[in-house]
Amino acid sequence: MSLRWLAAGVVIGALGVMAAGCAKGVPRAPAPEPRPESASLPAGLRDAMHTLKQAGPAADAGKPLSLHTYLPSNMYEAIDGEADLFLSYDARGLAVARYKVGTTTVDAEVFDQARPLDAFGVFSQLRGTEGPPVAVGAEGVSVAGQALHFWKSRYFVRVSVPGPQQPPGAALMRLAQGIEKGLKGSSELPAWTKALPLHTAGGQAAAAGGGRPEYVARNVLGHGFLSNAMMADYGSGESECRLALVRAKDETEAASEWGRLRDLYGGAPDRALEGLAAAGFVGANPQQRPVYAVHGGRHVVIVVGRCGAAEARRLLASTLERLRQTRAG
Repeated sequence: MSLRWLAAGVVIGALGVMAAGCAKGVPRAPAPEPRPESASLPAGLRDAMHTLKQAGPAADAGKPLSLHTYLPSNMYEAIDGEADLFLSYDARGLAVARYKVGTTTVDAEVFDQARPLDAFGVFSQLRGTEGPPVAVGAEGVSVAGQALHFWKSRYFVRVSVPGPQQPPGAALMRLAQGIEKGLKGSSELPAWTKALPLHTAGGQAAAAGGGRPEYVARNVLGHGFLSNAMMADYGSGESECRLALVRAKDETEAASEWGRLRDLYGGAPDRALEGLAAAGFVGANPQQRPVYAVHGGRHVVIVVGRCGAAEARRLLASTLERLRQTRAG
């Protein structure tokens, strides 16, 4: 045998010994473990998943039969037709779990809305006007006996019975309370959002919409240039009107927004608004309803509807005074 073939045999034999050594347990670098699917999710969505896993057993609903997560890019797969609403309030993700309570199927959805204000905003749009309040979360409501909606911290939560099933009695509330317990964080809203008048000057509670304030993130009163507003309805019947408190990013933006509204509604100064704020106007919308608007600092306050000049002034004055109090506090 030539020396060349002999050398090749030695090399091949050595490689075989090395391979055998590896097979018999010679230490080697471990292969990297795959990352859990949840590791790439936003923190708020991971917390929502964990909460849904724990809430079922704690509420006698057992472990979830299924648990899925969705990001903004595919949220429509879970809530087609509703995704735009949640995305307009800066949704970061959605976790959906299905449970079995006796013979009834129960779904729970936890939406991560990034901020308490946005979670409240979604809740204020979906609570409706008929459902009675329930003591769960920062604020909760029962919807037609088939669902519970509530918000807490940065989360909006919906616990519901899909399809024509008999609701499982107190189980909906127990599951909602279990989810509430697992969601951490403050539910405190910014001080300026609390400046809406609770009543009219004459003591009449806000009527339309149950008198409950709403947070509107975009397209306030149908205007694309207005965003970030608290709104509520006051009065009833022929004296009903809507108030919008818009918070701009700075005084310059607030003045610009007020100016665009004035031009849009053909606004002009009016004695009814004298002395209230830096500037004010009275105009009319296409339905020939009066529009009153003032601005001061970062805020624009608008009243539109059937209420008269005296009532509009009272609502505007009360809002501006409450704004001053929140800043002073």
